[in-house]
Amino acid sequence: MQTKKIVYVAAVVESVLFGLTFLGSKIALTQLDAIQVLACRWTIAMILFLVLALFKVIRVNYRGKQVWLVALAAFIQPCINTICETYGVDLTTASESAIIYAMIPIAVVLISAVVLKHKIRPIVAGGILLSFLGVILSIVFSDGFSMGGKIGGYLFLIGMVITGAVFTILSGHISDRFSAMERTFTMALMGGIWFNLLNVIRGNGFTCYTICFQYPKVGLAVLFLGAVGSFACYILFNYVVSKMPAPQASMLQVNLIALTGVVTGILFQGDDFGWYTAAGLILVVAGVIAANWTSK
Repeated sequence: MQTKKIVYVAAVVESVLFGLTFLGSKIALTQLDAIQVLACRWTIAMILFLVLALFKVIRVNYRGKQVWLVALAAFIQPCINTICETYGVDLTTASESAIIYAMIPIAVVLISAVVLKHKIRPIVAGGILLSFLGVILSIVFSDGFSMGGKIGGYLFLIGMVITGAVFTILSGHISDRFSAMERTFTMALMGGIWFNLLNVIRGNGFTCYTICFQYPKVGLAVLFLGAVGSFACYILFNYVVSKMPAPQASMLQVNLIALTGVVTGILFQGDDFGWYTAAGLILVVAGVIAANWTSK
């Protein structure tokens, strides 16, 4: 019973902290572009994981394993997924991004049905429809909505949802061959290398790190994104998933992340709030619960 309480506390803490990353991204993006933010964020996570591995606090072993599989999963998340997420947050609002983020479990169900031929039960179909209506409601009725104004941001967020779902399925597929820590370590390593390489190719070099020292608020936001969002949160996530059934863990965490993202966006960024925001979030949460409902 004590272990179960610890698992739920870990799930809540991880979800709330990850929900705050939407706000952290908005702050960092005031002085850095999306790729620069991601380079700083994943470099911090990579350094922390390398230090832990060096002192043997964590252990990884890729010998005799199909490394290309875990590398593919890591390329999808964070190399592609977080680009979609960061540009989406930059072009929309933190609360909109959080609500759309909650669609990831729904996308997992749909992709599993199309690719893996899993049957969709009526209650699941109803949950998908509810969530879709919730997203549309929260966006279309907002004061700043226009078909041309944020369409690029919404497309990036849809990309975030699709790649997040693909990563979830692929990560589950290889979980019997690679430990949770091996998968997380690979993500941090590839993320740190990939985004710094993109910065150099784009001609920005490593100026993003200088900017972080010039603007303390941005530096603290980036430190939070790297040390908490990309390091601590993934460690907690892996712990929760190892102790709780995946659908239950996903449903609990995604809903809390969405709620935290919406609340922080409204309180600290001045995002629009009205009946459409509350109603949209309620529909999304209800839809996710319905889509993941089991007889147990």
